[in-house]
Amino acid sequence: MKGKGQFVSVATARPHNARNIADKYGFASCTGNADDVVNRADINTIFIATRHDSHAEYVLKALQNKKNVFVEKPLCLHESELETIRTAYNESGSLLMVGFNRRFAPFVTKIRDQFRSGVPLAINYRINAGIVPADHWIHDPAIGGGRIIGEVCHFIDLCMFIARSPITQLSARWMDDAAGLHDTVTISLAFANGSTANVSYFSNGNKLVSKEYLEIFGSGMVAILDDFKTLTMFGKSSSKSTGNQDKGHQAEVAAFLNAVQKGQACPIPADDIFLSTLATFKVLESAAQNGKAIDIHL
Repeated sequence: MKGKGQFVSVATARPHNARNIADKYGFASCTGNADDVVNRADINTIFIATRHDSHAEYVLKALQNKKNVFVEKPLCLHESELETIRTAYNESGSLLMVGFNRRFAPFVTKIRDQFRSGVPLAINYRINAGIVPADHWIHDPAIGGGRIIGEVCHFIDLCMFIARSPITQLSARWMDDAAGLHDTVTISLAFANGSTANVSYFSNGNKLVSKEYLEIFGSGMVAILDDFKTLTMFGKSSSKSTGNQDKGHQAEVAAFLNAVQKGQACPIPADDIFLSTLATFKVLESAAQNGKAIDIHL
């Protein structure tokens, strides 16, 4: 994004698409080479929505060139990349945000308003993720990193956001499958304020069941969020709210751009981004060791 709100279209995998996208959305210019954007002095903000294996490279280049960065999840595919990105971020003075959109969903905002800060919560999060064919790129360790890194990071981050506390320990177990995909997994999270969370990510279910079902218990209240369409609250009084599914995509981008334009802090604190990403890597480590408990710290 340029200083006056003009945009540049980039399509690296299919360069000819850049022209089509630029024409469709009225971008100021287009290119098939990411370096053309990273090196431009009149651009201060870069959005990265490429395949997972290129995220770390582009994030690093952008930060090293003092650009603000919005990158779709995951931030990177390897723990070593995470450490390199943390160093570059700390030296950059730029904003860095990962697309953890569920934090910005209207119903999640309402849940946070109902539970007082500092109160330990018990969280149960079931994800009916569905089957992704074994030959899909997301399963390629070198390109997609697998579904735990590629998607489960969303749910770990949301639990930490709702708990209002950093993750301190986790354990995980996955179900063996014929293809060795390991994309059915249960995760237990512990937080510094005493909150706990169970994340159940299932690829072996049926699409007739809603994808995401979130329950939060605490202070004599229960909140149940069904697929970001219906929120039911139980406490001194009960209520039920129903609306169109909104997982916060529009709100997260608006919040990020507002921070850039006003020179404010990133809507997601950097430590939250790094901790959620690190915890995702530790899920793989724990599951590979039959559920070994692993302490988490930056």
